[in-house]
Amino acid sequence: MNKKFLFLMGFVIMSITINGQTQRIDSTAAFILHRTEVTLQDIKSCSFTAVTTYDVPNESLGLIKHAITDKVAIKFPDKMKVTSAGDKGNRGLWYDGKKLNYYSFDNNTYGFTNAPGSVIETIDEASKKFGIEFPGADFFYPTFLQDLLSEQGNLIFLGTTIVDGRECFHIAGNDKTKSFQFWIGIDNLFLPVKMVIIYTLDKDKPQYEALYKDWTINNDYPDSMFEFTTPPKASKVKILPREIKKQS
Repeated sequence: MNKKFLFLMGFVIMSITINGQTQRIDSTAAFILHRTEVTLQDIKSCSFTAVTTYDVPNESLGLIKHAITDKVAIKFPDKMKVTSAGDKGNRGLWYDGKKLNYYSFDNNTYGFTNAPGSVIETIDEASKKFGIEFPGADFFYPTFLQDLLSEQGNLIFLGTTIVDGRECFHIAGNDKTKSFQFWIGIDNLFLPVKMVIIYTLDKDKPQYEALYKDWTINNDYPDSMFEFTTPPKASKVKILPREIKKQS
């Protein structure tokens, strides 16, 4: 670890009082996450694997952990492919700039919906409208750090540690609804390595954890990679908005 690098970043904890509440913001933590934000805004493409575990409440057993592994490829501004395997089944998403296509490998079913003109807009709409989650989406939002700081919580740099064999900056924080931790790789790109979120308002305090690995940056992916071709004998299904799913 380059100690001179940490010295240049500085180590200042600012106390800010907003609406009667004190917010502690560590300038080192903010600097590191800003560098992550800048990297992911400047790249032309990327791919990575996200290994995610999440808690689901069970009446008799309490919280049960589930897992999913996503392989993600993005070509900015308007191409994305995600293939997933795990407790939610084996499925894929293809976004080609016009449509978001869904395919279930388990059921040989597919569907699609018209999509906005960028990856970020598509992630946002699909999450809000259909409840489709995208691994690592938070880091790609241009307002990622601003949103964290606006929640009147805390953000603290905890030092360095090793995660999955990689040396990382360790950052922790909280706000009114959750506590969170980020592990950011110590290299020139400041890429995310791990994230943990604990939903503290929930009485069971469920957790979401994601490990990010196998990062590849600025590959020249062909557009055909993000085009969906209907498999033989596949059945078409409707992608229903989450409000309709709740009512049915």
